[in-house]
Amino acid sequence: MNDFLSFRAMISPTLVKIVFWIGTIISFIAGAIGLSQMGDGGMGSLIIFLSFFVAYPLGIRVWCELTLIVFQIHSTLVDIRKNTAP
Repeated sequence: MNDFLSFRAMISPTLVKIVFWIGTIISFIAGAIGLSQMGDGGMGSLIIFLSFFVAYPLGIRVWCELTLIVFQIHSTLVDIRKNTAP
């Protein structure tokens, strides 16, 4: 608890993972609603399918990974500091 209150323990990596799953679920729901609204199919349905079921989750994943890299760098630097402490 002391690490949490002194900001040594990070909660943001967990929040980023939660944001990823929420964003992915919302993307799939929006894509399903969009596909059901199209009715006749065609090129519009294909574009909606590819954007909501492939591109958006992929973009969300890349954004989350780039955000998590910062926290991994922090963790690595903390390990280096602990291992090189006199």
